[in-house]
Amino acid sequence: MLDAAGHRVRRHPGHAGGLTTREIEVLVLFSRGMSKKQIAQDLTISAKTVSAHMEHIYTKLGVRSRGAAALFAMRHGLIAVGEASD
Repeated sequence: MLDAAGHRVRRHPGHAGGLTTREIEVLVLFSRGMSKKQIAQDLTISAKTVSAHMEHIYTKLGVRSRGAAALFAMRHGLIAVGEASD
């Protein structure tokens, strides 16, 4: 109804940390210990695009390391405890 009346309607619920769906996919794979090259192959994107996503993820989460990003993923239910790799 709101949409029909011209009001703004939020179609997608917000993700943890303000991450996009693709950034969450990258974060989960990265937290599981996959390399940027492996993530790129898995998601059919370039390694450079993975790097760009990781830069955005680190900035949005305010972290500087893979471990801190993985901890964020665990705390927000994106991966299970013990699923992350060093």
